[in-house]
Amino acid sequence: MSAIVSRVRVEEIPLTTKPGRRPGRNLIIRLVGLVVSLAALWLVLHSVDLGQCATILSHANPIPLAACLFVIGCQVILRSVRWRLLLPAPRHGGTLKVRRVLPAMLVGYLGNAVLPARLGEPIRAYLVARREDLDAAEAFGSVVLERVVDTATLALVAFVAAIAVHAPSWIIQATGLAALIGIGVTAAIIVIGPTPLVRIARRIVARLPIATRVEPLMSRLDDFARGIDRPSRSSAVVVAVVISAICWGLDATTFWLVAQSIGVPVNPASALLIAAVTVLGTALPSAPGYVGTFDLAASTTAQALGVAAAPAVALAVLAHAATVLPTAGGGAISLVAMNVRLGRLATEAAAAEAGAAADADAAATADAEAAAASADGTDAV
Repeated sequence: MSAIVSRVRVEEIPLTTKPGRRPGRNLIIRLVGLVVSLAALWLVLHSVDLGQCATILSHANPIPLAACLFVIGCQVILRSVRWRLLLPAPRHGGTLKVRRVLPAMLVGYLGNAVLPARLGEPIRAYLVARREDLDAAEAFGSVVLERVVDTATLALVAFVAAIAVHAPSWIIQATGLAALIGIGVTAAIIVIGPTPLVRIARRIVARLPIATRVEPLMSRLDDFARGIDRPSRSSAVVVAVVISAICWGLDATTFWLVAQSIGVPVNPASALLIAAVTVLGTALPSAPGYVGTFDLAASTTAQALGVAAAPAVALAVLAHAATVLPTAGGGAISLVAMNVRLGRLATEAAAAEAGAAADADAAATADAEAAAASADGTDAV
C-alpha cells in the first residue's frame, strides 16, 4: 500500500471558492453526534463488568487479528475497484486507475474516523476530482450512488442472515424494511434513472408549504442526479452491487476472526448479521470514528444472538479497532505521501461541494426557463 501511495502527488487544480456549510449548522451536527455517542457508550458500559471485558481482551489471540489485516486490505482494494466503476472518466481523456483511486478512498476513511458527520465522503470525492481532473458534480454524485448501492446490498444481506440464524423478530423486521427500501431505490435508479425521479420529487415538493425550506436538499438531489445519470451507469451499478456483496462477506469474515481471537462462539452467519447491523447502526449521527454507535450496535446484536454481555462488548470493542485503525492508518500514510493536510482538504471539499450544488441548481433553473420559453413559443403558434 505504501508503495502505491508513495508515487502519488496532488495536482493543484484551481477552484472557485464558494461558501460551504454554515458554522452554526456544523456546530449543531457535532453536538448531536457527541450526545448520541455519549448515550450509546452509557448504554454499552452501564451494565457490563469492565474488568471482565479487559481480561477477555488481554487474552486475545494475535493470529486471527493479523489475518484481519489481510481481509481488510482485500476489502479496500475491492471497494476502490467499485468506486472507479462509478466515477466519471477524466476530462482530459484516458482511463482512471484503481491505484489512483485507492489513496483518495483511504483519506476518506481517515476523515470519517477523525472528523464529524462523515466528512470523509466529500473529502475523497473532492480529492479524486482534483487529482484526476474529473467533473466535481459527478465525483460527488458517485459517492452518493456508492453509499446507496452499498447500504441497499448490506440491508439485503442482513435480512438473509437474520432469517438464517433465526434472529429475534425485531432484527428480522428492521433489516427486512431496510432491504425493501434499499432494493426499491436501487431498482428505480437502474430502471428509471435518477433525473426523472428528482423531477417527480420536485413537482411534489413544489406543492408543499415547506418548498422553500427544502430547496437546498433538492439542489443536492439535482447534483446527485447529474452526477450519475449516464447511459452506461446501469451496468456499472449492477457490478457494484455484486462487489458490495463480496465486500460485506469480507467484513463479516473480519468480525468472525475477531470473535475467534477472543473465544466468542460466533458462526459465520451470525458474524455476518452482527457486522451488517453494526454498519447500519453507524448511519446514526455520532462522534468521529463512530464511537459508541458502532459498539452499541455490535454488542446488542451479539447479545441478541446469545453471546454474554462481557464477551459481546469485548467483541464490539476489538472489532471496532480492527476495522477502523488499519484504514485510518492507510489514510494517514496517503496524506503524508500527497503532502496535504486533512483540515485543509475538509474546508476545500465543503466549498467545492457547495459549489457543485449551486452549479446543479443553476443548471436546473436554466432548464426550467428554457422549457417555459419553449412552451410560450408553442402557445404563440
